[in-house]
Amino acid sequence: WHTLQQGMLDVVLAFPQQPVATRTVRSTVILGSIATLREAGHYDAWSAALDPAHRDALLQAVAGVWLPLETALAYYGACDSLGLSSDAVARLGGITFGRVQGTLLGTVLRMANGAGVSPWTILPQLQRFWDRAYQGGAVQITRQGPKDAHLAVARCVLVESHYYRHALRGLTSSVLSLFCHKVYVQERAGPRPEGTLVLHAQWV
Repeated sequence: WHTLQQGMLDVVLAFPQQPVATRTVRSTVILGSIATLREAGHYDAWSAALDPAHRDALLQAVAGVWLPLETALAYYGACDSLGLSSDAVARLGGITFGRVQGTLLGTVLRMANGAGVSPWTILPQLQRFWDRAYQGGAVQITRQGPKDAHLAVARCVLVESHYYRHALRGLTSSVLSLFCHKVYVQERAGPRPEGTLVLHAQWV
């Protein structure tokens, strides 16, 4: 994750000094995603691909508890088997955000329509919101221009899942769209260390 910091001069939100790896995921996020799969007609195919060892933990989970990383990996592994395009997954990630935004952002949503707010209002807070959804993992935000930012995630092996990466892209787009007219979020191309991801966000 240290390599993500090289050459980044305008750090809006820095990585913690010694970030720990993601080890648990808030069930509310997973349950919201399962509901989105069901609504989109993918539930049966996802359920058929799910590792039986984690089926009960996922299907019997209640909101607001921590699920082990292995259970989350099983969830996203079954999602990967659906073979959905990156843009289709991003749309589903945006829909899931609509289900769980109260849990993730809480009272900050009241700021969205306030005078003078922009994505720069919310970006410095993203580690705090990340910690509501995950135990472990880290976020860094760097300013690339007046309406242009890089959002880096480190120490999170979930990003090795195609579905997770692009669902996170869609969720990020939905978060930022609360604070601007239109936003574009893409995964930065090129090699990346395991467990890391950089998203490039631009908005108007």
